[in-house]
Amino acid sequence: MNCTRCQSPLADGARFCSTCGTDQTTPTPGPGKTAITAAALQDLVARTLAGRYTVQRLLGTGGMASVFLADDLTLERAVAIKVLPTDVAHDERVVARFQREAKTAAKLDHPHIIPIYRVESEGVLNYFVMKYVEGRSLEAVLRSPEPVPIALAQRVLAEAGSALAHAHRKGVVHRDVKPANIMLDAEDRVNLTDFGISKAAEATSQLTQTGVIVGTPYYMSPEQVLSTDVDGRADQYALAILGFHMLTGQLPFRNENAHAVLYQQIHETPPRVTSLRPDVPVYLDRAIDRALAKKPADRFATMEEFVHALTGGVGAPPRSLTPPVASTPIPGRTVATAKTTRMSTPVPRRRNRWWLGVAAAVIVAAGAVGWWSVAKDHTAPLVTTAAAAPPIADTVAPAATPATSDTATRQSAPPAVTPTPVTPAPVTPAPVTPAPVTPTPVAKAPRHVARPEPRATEQVAYLTVASDPYGTLFINGVDVGVTPRADYALTVGKSYEIRVEQDGYKPKRETINVSGPNPIRRRYILEPAGSQ
Repeated sequence: MNCTRCQSPLADGARFCSTCGTDQTTPTPGPGKTAITAAALQDLVARTLAGRYTVQRLLGTGGMASVFLADDLTLERAVAIKVLPTDVAHDERVVARFQREAKTAAKLDHPHIIPIYRVESEGVLNYFVMKYVEGRSLEAVLRSPEPVPIALAQRVLAEAGSALAHAHRKGVVHRDVKPANIMLDAEDRVNLTDFGISKAAEATSQLTQTGVIVGTPYYMSPEQVLSTDVDGRADQYALAILGFHMLTGQLPFRNENAHAVLYQQIHETPPRVTSLRPDVPVYLDRAIDRALAKKPADRFATMEEFVHALTGGVGAPPRSLTPPVASTPIPGRTVATAKTTRMSTPVPRRRNRWWLGVAAAVIVAAGAVGWWSVAKDHTAPLVTTAAAAPPIADTVAPAATPATSDTATRQSAPPAVTPTPVTPAPVTPAPVTPAPVTPTPVAKAPRHVARPEPRATEQVAYLTVASDPYGTLFINGVDVGVTPRADYALTVGKSYEIRVEQDGYKPKRETINVSGPNPIRRRYILEPAGSQ
């Protein structure tokens, strides 16, 4: 059994199509509506566009339109033509939504978003012409029972995330991120398409009605199911489900009944990726788990932050990250800093040996006092103990005068007695070997340095760099992350050296002089290192 709209195969007894989201119990067009077969629609398109385009074949049919492969006779290139079904061509609301898709997508300029060339309406035919991507949809990839390799899944998430981040900065929310809307070209590069049900955040539309659910239930965020306010974090949720699907080979919420899936999206907690695939990196599992939070406030603040977490923090932090706010220390409590929380091994505490220093000081002081006393009274005999002292008191002093101490004896002795002078032996201080001093390790500066935000008075131009294959992007020698890198701020009036490196390939270098605030876009083809 196939879907009544997109002809995708359905499970036995399924009421809901996982590709286009069509309820199979929806009645057929009623009186006044004309249904047309795919062959008849192709013939109509071929006759209407004759002389400008040559229609080759039908590429696919979705919930909103059919897509045909055609040749552009003027520019001699292959294009994809997306056509609104004729049975709804007279519905002004549907036509307006279809045209809005084209206008929304046309103002987005990103390496991973399929560009729109033309938008036209001729009679009952409403269509737009876009770039043709030769490859396969991610939906076709996920039909395999085996999970997607981790490296490919990570790159698909990063590239799709960068495209969505660009759309969010332009005020556009996709609202229907799913495998069918992600195309992979011959090099498995992501091309995001179908902004047909996206919503410009800065504008309102009569096509958006309270209580109307628009999207595919398997990839819908809780706020979409509840018909509440939707922003870029809804796309983040859908992209996280897509990542879960690629890494585990299954959806977090599965049920043949669409309403059961919607209930699960709101109330049930999905399993962890690592519980189904233990070899997935911990940081990737944590990033997806956080993006699947039921409340938007518990997810990442922006798509840039989500992509940064998906890549394990490789490259410069996203420009939207705000620096941590310094907190006031509380007496008796240690405030952890970013450095202390990142240390993987605790630093051993030095033992308190202050008493060794005090003891050494006392010994040195006692020796100095003793030497000074001998030098001052060099005529006195050197007395070590009371028992060894000669009986000076018995021979010199009167019997009636008691001798209480050596000092008293010397003071009471008559001046006529001259003791034999004793020359003190020279005291040679023992050499002191200084204790080895262990230098305090100095933390090296991180290799990835984020570019400081331009001053408010500076004019900036935004740089977007893509490469095939992807590589590490350096700007003025600073690692700013992995390509594609979108909307990197450059100061007008300055020159920048751009370098893209990848192991096994020759680096690409270019010097850019930023003369004005216009966007700058570069795409480099990296050549193998062994090529001539």
